[in-house]
Amino acid sequence: MKIIVLMGGDNLDIKGERYPLYMTEFNEELILERQIRSLQRLEPSQILFCVRAADIRKFNVDDVISQSAENAICVEVAGPTAGSVCTALLAAEHVDKQEEVVLVAADELIDADFATLVKGFRDAGQDAGVVSFRSVHPRYSFALLDENGAVREVAEKRPVSKHALASFYYFRSGHEFVQCAQSVVRKDRKINNAFYLSQTVNEMILRHGTVGIQFIENDKFHPLKTEMQLAQYINQLQEHREAWLH
Repeated sequence: MKIIVLMGGDNLDIKGERYPLYMTEFNEELILERQIRSLQRLEPSQILFCVRAADIRKFNVDDVISQSAENAICVEVAGPTAGSVCTALLAAEHVDKQEEVVLVAADELIDADFATLVKGFRDAGQDAGVVSFRSVHPRYSFALLDENGAVREVAEKRPVSKHALASFYYFRSGHEFVQCAQSVVRKDRKINNAFYLSQTVNEMILRHGTVGIQFIENDKFHPLKTEMQLAQYINQLQEHREAWLH
């Protein structure tokens, strides 16, 4: 298995330095380290980190990653891309055609056993899989299910159901993912002037692939895209730590 970690998003002003949000530290551990620890449970052969060149130059993020994961490869993102699909395709040369691929965002954390999620997709023989929580906020993408509970369509920024999607995308074949991603770009159907990973799921469906869905409770999903969301997450961590100590 290969894992692709997308590390875009806005930087956060921390003590006068606009650090990437994933470098926020809590109890002497970076949020990025917590993400890596969860991903390693999937026992990937490599974790591919798509990192902005500016963050590498200014904050030595590549060194941070190499100290946190021996199986890491940093893929430098020279400048703005046309969305997460294009960013992920920068890592395509490292993706094995027959190996599984999981794609996640560094600014979204999921408190779930990733190995269990992937096992569910494997056991069902599904070509791709997504992870869902309950929301109707149009900031997310949403899955429509068929009568058998499989995903039949994904809508970006349009709440066509209450099955909002976290940034966790599974593909049984690296080749299939790359083909779907390239097809998204080739069709040039941008949403809000960008290509989203959710669009690759629709391409898989158009290729007659099966797409499964795993559900998590809302308190297991932590988007970290704003200062408020970050503060809420750190507060939760502090509460859990105090409860454990007592």
